[in-house]
Amino acid sequence: MTQDTPKIGDAFASPTKQFFVSMLTRDIELRDAILDLLDNCVDGILRSASPDQTAARPYEGFHATVLLASDHFQIVDNCGGIPIETAKRYAFAMGKPEGAESETTSATVGMYGIGMKRAIFKLGTDALVESWSDTGFTVEFTSQWMTTEGWTDLPVHELQEGRLPNRGTSITVMTLNPEVSASFSEPEWIDDFCRTISQHYSIILEKGFSVLVGNGRDQPRAIVPEPFRLLQTAEDGGRRIAPYVYFGKLGEVDVEIYAGLYRELLTAEEADTEEETRGTTDDAGWTVACNDRVVIWKDKTRLTGWGEATVPNYHGQFIAITGIVLMKCENPKQLPLTTTKRGIDAASNVYSEAKDLMREATKSLTSFTNRWKKFPDKLESIYRASEYVDLPTLRSMPSTVALTPIRKLPTMRRYEPNYPEPVEEKTHVVVKYEAAKADVALLAKKYFGEDQSPKPGEVGKESFDRAVKSAKDGVL
Repeated sequence: MTQDTPKIGDAFASPTKQFFVSMLTRDIELRDAILDLLDNCVDGILRSASPDQTAARPYEGFHATVLLASDHFQIVDNCGGIPIETAKRYAFAMGKPEGAESETTSATVGMYGIGMKRAIFKLGTDALVESWSDTGFTVEFTSQWMTTEGWTDLPVHELQEGRLPNRGTSITVMTLNPEVSASFSEPEWIDDFCRTISQHYSIILEKGFSVLVGNGRDQPRAIVPEPFRLLQTAEDGGRRIAPYVYFGKLGEVDVEIYAGLYRELLTAEEADTEEETRGTTDDAGWTVACNDRVVIWKDKTRLTGWGEATVPNYHGQFIAITGIVLMKCENPKQLPLTTTKRGIDAASNVYSEAKDLMREATKSLTSFTNRWKKFPDKLESIYRASEYVDLPTLRSMPSTVALTPIRKLPTMRRYEPNYPEPVEEKTHVVVKYEAAKADVALLAKKYFGEDQSPKPGEVGKESFDRAVKSAKDGVL
């Protein structure tokens, strides 16, 4: 319609650099931005080494060192580096240009081509990227480039000889944003960041990848992965404590789900204490990993099915219940990931179907704890016959147990263990009451002596037993 009139100029329609950078970094936390750089290390391994994923430790020998100093940041790896043509064509572009998709490393978690740039912008200005794969190069983000409005190309220079002893990448941010410098100056923040790596990289670390984190002053610390394991007992009359297993494919995504108990059930008194303190629930809940990268850690909310449909809300009685979901796909866009890779797209069909199975397992496990909560002591013999099963052993289970088809999801199969049932005891009831702390302390001293520190429940039981004995003796 406007072509019928003369053109009198052009209207500026490109995003300003300040706006773009602000929007790009607003919704990602600092630790997640740094984790994006670790993701790139793993992508480099997959791109350059094509490790055998059937091996126990396919990432053995590859490592990254992260330096969180108050005046600068650096990450250095030996994970294969960035090919020179990749660097020139799209590694430093804001997003993936046309044609970049065909060169994307398979089975990674990078989808949008913004991780490295977003991390640099989040961290600060004046950044230097050095890499050596087939040809060594350097690219510099200057403060002048950061503050000017033009999206000029970044010069690619030859890497100085000896700068990188191994094929890998070094990213240094020389000028940190004030809030970043403040975070790196706090030992508590660094401790929390190390804990995040141990959790969200637990599977990758178990596969041999090594991460060191330093603060520029002390010796860098090696990150130890948080293990995932479940209890399993030998069969006793066809019944045993064992993991629930779901295995198969949802769309293009390979899905494995393992759920069960990781510790003994709580006694009634321990459950009450747990509800009051919420002190020991860290290992309960659901963990979700996409292409080995953990994106949800030990969640106990509606996001993973707690409190939905017929599944109860999480509380202390269910402290022993945990599960893990493993999703893998050559095309990461099929995975239910958010752009920060620290969350799940709950509206995804793949995740919605997986969550139905997660709820099914959770419901069965909560029913088990409900049946046994009056008789936790009677599980002692079962616990004594149990052993921990680690994640690699769990992942071998689909080939060792009898999986049955799931009618509503024909591409998935499951294994449902036959858990032990308690023998109902109608001759006993639970006696529960409140008493003043001073009175409990008085009776504890009287019945157990000065040197003992019995639990309130033990004092109550002793008091009740003495009262019953007195009644039977005709004293009361």
